Amino acid sequence: MKATRLYTLLALLILFGGKAFGQVWEFADEFSYSSDECMTNFDATELSDGTIAVSSVHYFKSGEGDFYSYHSAARKLSADGELLAEKSHFRESYFSPNIPYLIENPNGGLYMLATYSPDHDYTYFNYFKNYDNPPDKAIIGLYKLDENLEIEASYEHDFVIDTFEKHDSQWNWLPNHYSGEIYVFSAFEDEGSVVGGYIKTISHGNENQDWHDSIFFFRMNFEGEFEDFTGYEMTTRGGAVSFVYRRNHIVKDDSGYLFYIQGNGCLVEFSPNVNRKGCVFRLDEHLNVLNVREFRHADYSQMLENTFYNITVKRSNHNTTYLATSSKSKSDPSNDEDCRLYEYDDSGTSVSVTNHIIRGTDQWDMPAMLKGVDLANDNTVYFAYTLNVGFMNDLDSWMMIERLDTNLDTISTVYYDLGGYENIHSEAFGITATNDGGVLLVFSSVNLNNIDQHWTTVTKFPAQAFEGIEEAHDNGLKVAIAYPNPGKDVLNIRTGLQDAWVEVYDMNGRMVYGQEITENVTSINAESWPSGVYVWKVIVDGKEAEVGKWIKE
Repeated sequence: MKATRLYTLLALLILFGGKAFGQVWEFADEFSYSSDECMTNFDATELSDGTIAVSSVHYFKSGEGDFYSYHSAARKLSADGELLAEKSHFRESYFSPNIPYLIENPNGGLYMLATYSPDHDYTYFNYFKNYDNPPDKAIIGLYKLDENLEIEASYEHDFVIDTFEKHDSQWNWLPNHYSGEIYVFSAFEDEGSVVGGYIKTISHGNENQDWHDSIFFFRMNFEGEFEDFTGYEMTTRGGAVSFVYRRNHIVKDDSGYLFYIQGNGCLVEFSPNVNRKGCVFRLDEHLNVLNVREFRHADYSQMLENTFYNITVKRSNHNTTYLATSSKSKSDPSNDEDCRLYEYDDSGTSVSVTNHIIRGTDQWDMPAMLKGVDLANDNTVYFAYTLNVGFMNDLDSWMMIERLDTNLDTISTVYYDLGGYENIHSEAFGITATNDGGVLLVFSSVNLNNIDQHWTTVTKFPAQAFEGIEEAHDNGLKVAIAYPNPGKDVLNIRTGLQDAWVEVYDMNGRMVYGQEITENVTSINAESWPSGVYVWKVIVDGKEAEVGKWIKE
């Protein structure tokens, strides 16, 4: 372990100029939004040889907003977090509407599944400005990559798409998102083939009322040939599907596949119900849709509506599905969202909740938006989410990794942020359980004191980091947090520790508050306290488990 930490320290001295962490390793790139281009990491996959394939996107600054034009990219890290290769798969006059999927076949070959749609941005060098005769084809391709991530073999299919352009305010803001495109929302290896799904959207503002988006499910072999291919007309028409469909929406069960979708967008031929806000489609082994069912929140009767956001799913080993999602808070639905992890029994004619947990603050919280839940080899569940996100990324935050048993009872909860700065906002993108019992976390961070300073990071934590307080601390993790910080009238202490005690001291060392911790969140009334700096302590078995400073404004 000492040798590993030494490697981590040396690597991070180069990357961060002296910042040290204790986890197994951390690969981070610093970039600025004022730069012309950058590469951002979104998902990590452990390959059979122990190396890490990282699905990335190469951004080019253009359009009326900041980074807008983007293209498929990939990175490959060693088992120790060293960069082995990186490659941007730029295509002139095209953009990539979704993050590429890096998939390993049973023989150990690495493949990239990516889509390319005509680029409608007219302010950068790779524009396709031809409004009288615009391109009308999008590409979905499977690409075999060599050890340097260069394309070794290419298998492409092109499809005619709608390229109608209505130059309203939305189109001017994000022309690619509001133009016709192909967007892949799920893809994974299954018995020697790639199974996935994509949506073909029409352009935003298309006035032809007979045109609708379409959804397709496919099975493709590793020579790029479609073995199964089904398509259905949807009830939706245009829009930015990447804001609704994230990643990891399809799971396989004993009789076929299950496709979970948020919102009430359904298929035309399956009698859509306008009140339905969560749908699961049953697909047979050839990806034909058999039926559609509704899934609901556990406390549906207490909520204003049955709405789900940011969903990703993972199949359990006992014929149920784990679903990570966020929902509007019952106490403040207009200004707050909470994180939820559900286990659904979806094997019968209805979909019912068997277990669930709810996590959140009084701010906008969200699960890791591309992969919020994963399953370890010992069947324990890892749930990743970000607390105190704040609206529009304007608040400090903590990324959470919660380890749960098969009943969704908490084994341990740890807190992590990108250290070395006082005011960091981070957002978790995905959690991946590794074969040695550890986890990979992919996330993005911004320095709120210098919002031009950003990091894109992949980090690995060992299995022992989740075994106890000392092990968590040894790996750069916290077991308790205080928020909001700075705050005003309320100090919240959040911890998953049991049989704990919290104490608060002023800067003169006088204890101003103390109580037993009985809930995950202990809210302390600080209205009468003078403004200033306070020290809070969480104590377990007479020992300080966590100590921190809290500022009252």
